[in-house]
Amino acid sequence: MKSNYHRLKDADILYEKIVDLSENYFEHDEIGEMENFMKEAEFLLRGVRGTDAVIGIFDHHRYYPVLEVGEKEFWGPLPEVPREQRMVQIMSLLDKNYTSFFNDSVQWFQNTLANIPVQHRTNIAIFHCGIRYWRLDNVPICLFSKGLPIHYDAQRNFTFTFNYVQNIHHLIKKDFPHYWIRIAYGEQKEFVHTLHSADNKNSNKDLLSQREKEILQMIAADHDTKAIAERLFISTTTVGHHRSNMIERLGARDTTALVQLAKMMEMI
Repeated sequence: MKSNYHRLKDADILYEKIVDLSENYFEHDEIGEMENFMKEAEFLLRGVRGTDAVIGIFDHHRYYPVLEVGEKEFWGPLPEVPREQRMVQIMSLLDKNYTSFFNDSVQWFQNTLANIPVQHRTNIAIFHCGIRYWRLDNVPICLFSKGLPIHYDAQRNFTFTFNYVQNIHHLIKKDFPHYWIRIAYGEQKEFVHTLHSADNKNSNKDLLSQREKEILQMIAADHDTKAIAERLFISTTTVGHHRSNMIERLGARDTTALVQLAKMMEMI
């Protein structure tokens, strides 16, 4: 069975195909032949259907998905609604502790995007993690999503994104009450903006420090605490503190989950 990270890498490959496909269908800032585009996109996305992931294309002008694959398995039994009401329907499933998420995140995102220079609005990736929902059949969802623009307007504001969404309930501690958003952009994704609901501050610093990333990369490469300490000229206690701080910050269930989350968020 594929890990979350490897399934996400498969989605990245699909994204490249969707980008190629979109070049043939966009007219100005709209998808010209929507019916044909959706048929082609559905064919590409068909192989990723599953119970723990949904892939689709989101319209940022109208704020609803124009295409979803795997949504019925992912969100569970829901009544059919017009596409324009889809996001309201999904919002209705939010855990009561996260009801301000959509308003807060949209406002933060708009302010953040407005402060990104036009010349840096390239290679953008938008990550959301930790938002909790309850399906109507009481199955819990702890959401991870990765959004990648497939079309921009003349001001380099993106109009449509390719989205990969996964339930990572098994990676996050049950009692972890926070979520975070991460935007990476620039030629090498060298710039980041983050929001962590624990402090609710807009930051141009990443969720993990450079030292923490360095340690986590070594953990991911299967180095033990002693080897990491020796290579970085720090004590084993310091390595342990960094590990604990990262787990606490991201709410990971354990070190293995921490590595997976960091890879999925493209921090290591």
